[in-house]
Amino acid sequence: MSVSFPWLQLDRPALLHGLNMALAAGLSFAIAVLLSVDNPFWAAMPVWVLSQPYRGLVYERALWRIVGTLAGAGLGLAFLHLPHPYWQLLGMALVVGVASALTHVLRGALSYLPMLAGITIGVVVLPSVLSPDSSLDLALSRVQCTLIGVVVTTVLCSRTTPHSQRQTYYQRVRVLAADALRLAAHALGPAYKESDPALSARIRQEIVDLDAQARITAAGSWDAYRRLPYVDVFLYAVIELLAASELIVRQRERGRLPAADEAQFLLEQAQRLEQGHSLTVLEKTGVRPPEQISLARLRRAMGQIRRAETGLFAARTPARRGPHRFLATPARSVDWPLATRTGLISALATFSAGALAFALSSPALELMAMGVCTFSIILGSMPRPQLMSRTMFTGITVGVLVASLYRYLIQGYLVTDWQVIVSVLPFVVVGGLLRANRPTSAWALDANMCFQLASQAGMAAVSWPFIIKESVPLLAGSAVVCSAFFLLPRRTHPRGQALVRRVVRELYPLIRRSRPRLFRVWRARVARQWVRLLHWMGEQAPQGLVSLINLGHGIVALKRLGRRGAPQQTCVSLVCELLEGFESQPQELAQQLLRISQSCADPVLAEAIRDVAQSLLGATPVLVYAYPPNTVPRAVEST
Repeated sequence: MSVSFPWLQLDRPALLHGLNMALAAGLSFAIAVLLSVDNPFWAAMPVWVLSQPYRGLVYERALWRIVGTLAGAGLGLAFLHLPHPYWQLLGMALVVGVASALTHVLRGALSYLPMLAGITIGVVVLPSVLSPDSSLDLALSRVQCTLIGVVVTTVLCSRTTPHSQRQTYYQRVRVLAADALRLAAHALGPAYKESDPALSARIRQEIVDLDAQARITAAGSWDAYRRLPYVDVFLYAVIELLAASELIVRQRERGRLPAADEAQFLLEQAQRLEQGHSLTVLEKTGVRPPEQISLARLRRAMGQIRRAETGLFAARTPARRGPHRFLATPARSVDWPLATRTGLISALATFSAGALAFALSSPALELMAMGVCTFSIILGSMPRPQLMSRTMFTGITVGVLVASLYRYLIQGYLVTDWQVIVSVLPFVVVGGLLRANRPTSAWALDANMCFQLASQAGMAAVSWPFIIKESVPLLAGSAVVCSAFFLLPRRTHPRGQALVRRVVRELYPLIRRSRPRLFRVWRARVARQWVRLLHWMGEQAPQGLVSLINLGHGIVALKRLGRRGAPQQTCVSLVCELLEGFESQPQELAQQLLRISQSCADPVLAEAIRDVAQSLLGATPVLVYAYPPNTVPRAVEST
């Protein structure tokens, strides 16, 4: 009879990975002890963070950890020359705040640099404020231990860590584009009235996953970073295909018909793309009859895919010149309110804790302040710290309790350096296996880090009351930070509403300007907000955001048709005047636009007005979500 433990998932690769981490941690600690480096327990700490699923990510995080540690130590030593301890604490808090904010500005492994700079400056400045003579020793030992841990981890883990599966990732990008083509073929087929929610949901989720994994997959390779824009082009083209598919369905609901073989052609191209063959763009066949569906946007999206495919799968990455120069990609977007809020919270918490420790001249409160500084940066770097605060506190508690038992039961009996090294090995082996075990991996990271920090391995033994005096403040500091982040309001819907309102604000320059400029910039921004909303809300994201994209395209089409003559310009001006405040009553406005289209003498302009009206109807759910009834619309703010 076999007994299974659901919390234990250690297959052979995971077991080897855990033992390899334990070897790297033990070897780093041993080298620091044998070299008589102060605070040698710091040397093993980089191991638990630098261990990553891909070799390139290990290299890149190792580089940014060294640079961040050097920057934090250098700034800490510089601030210690300020005339008063409160000025030193204020300078430290300023760096911590900026570093915490930059974790939301910089992307990929590069965000690790400001995080380490903020943590290191706290390690250097906070103890030195109470004991100024130890500042240089603290900074040097921190840098030495970081270099030891990074070098050992890079050498050992790089041998067992696999290379990034970039070709598999690029093939997933192909399959995503093929699925989007199948969705467009479904819109052109006979069953267009029956939507395919499973396919649409899979496409949206794959867009989110591929966007999140792009820089992780490219880490450590300059060539892969140069190919990232082509991945973004694929994602942008898929979003355009989703919007074009919805527009096709709306046109078919009005009685317009597709050509007989267009759906089959798209299915064939989807299969070719999935099999690794080049895509053939749907050709334009002369003048389009009035009763036929417009496929201009579908053709443009397919053209984007073909050019992106040429760049992404080229033997050498082509320069962004010639046909690749004007490829449209989702714009880079930074959540400045989140970054600012995170920076202010981390800076204020760190300064308050440090100032309290200095005012009371309490070494215990100094340890608490270090915990507040470190954990506020780590939790603040997460988009949803509430989800990880309990897991982090669990790991911190386990690490501190085990470290306290180590100091009380073992540390007092150690005499030689080799005894100290051997005494730590069982703990790093268990820690490595817990870190490699998937169910315990999340909290094991913090448990290992806090065990190294609280065990003071390699330092002189102390009495039980002193152990309590050092362990409790560290736990208290982490408890304060984790509780504060856990009690922060869940901002799922407020932030989701803010993202939708940003898209709505971006539409107003298109409405108000006689000739909308930088339309490509608008499309890139809206595509990025669409991806961010899916990242943030997942399956809870409201329906209709694709219709807002179609609304922008419809407005630009109206502006272009208004140049045909004075009657058309008058009609377009009337429509744009009515669109002011469209977010408050989209359904009523859509019905009014449909009535205007019936009285319009120009059939092409009338069809464009109907496109705008149906886009408004399709965007009603997302507009009602962002602007609930009985609230004042805030979309008319200046952009």
